[in-house]
Amino acid sequence: MFKIFKIVISNILQRLSIVRSDINRNDKQGALARAWGHVYNNSIVGDYVEFGVYKGESVISSLKIRRDFNLWLKSQYQSDEKWRRDFARNSPLNDPQIFHCLDTFEGMPFNDEGSISFMQGNFFTELSKVKAKIEKQNSEKINVKYYKGLFSETRIEFLKSIKNRNIAIVNIDCDLEESTRDALCSINQNISIGTILLFDDYNCFNADNSKGQRKAFSDFQDKSEFIFEKFFSYHFAGQSFLVVGLR
Repeated sequence: MFKIFKIVISNILQRLSIVRSDINRNDKQGALARAWGHVYNNSIVGDYVEFGVYKGESVISSLKIRRDFNLWLKSQYQSDEKWRRDFARNSPLNDPQIFHCLDTFEGMPFNDEGSISFMQGNFFTELSKVKAKIEKQNSEKINVKYYKGLFSETRIEFLKSIKNRNIAIVNIDCDLEESTRDALCSINQNISIGTILLFDDYNCFNADNSKGQRKAFSDFQDKSEFIFEKFFSYHFAGQSFLVVGLR
């Protein structure tokens, strides 16, 4: 009887340790789940960087999804297969990523890009409230860094902070061509093959190649040493890309 009870408890604990993120969700959370799945499936070492934090919902989702994948990794310590135990214990992902959060935290900056949704002052928030909200959900006490201001203004601070660390996931949710251009300029030296880029507003501006994130990323690709490939689309206007090679 005790043996049966032990097996039942073991099976329950094993199920609880399995990552339950739904990769079939076509919203932002589903996109983040696929991004973190890509990172853990390939053991990609690198930080999480988000441009356009707003109220912090995506950062919180990423913290929770990352935690779930980390629980799965630790569950492999108890695998009955030696190679899984060895892989898990030696995984570079045992060292936690740093989360970098960049935003004006004062709403959209002045721009003349012609969208009512993205006019100056829209998406107003306050850094202190966002910090408190995120830290409340940061159960693993991941190191979360905040950079307040235009991306062009905080670039030096960000680069000094990230130094030579690799970036695994870049979540670019800043809507505008100019903001996206500044974001890409900030991460150019820290991405590598395997890095995933999420453009939350890629198909805004009617998916016009001459506007918004499409224009900014197209110009960036023309000058970049990296080769990018479309990965998956998500939500109403999102598109992800992978860094797949060097020119």
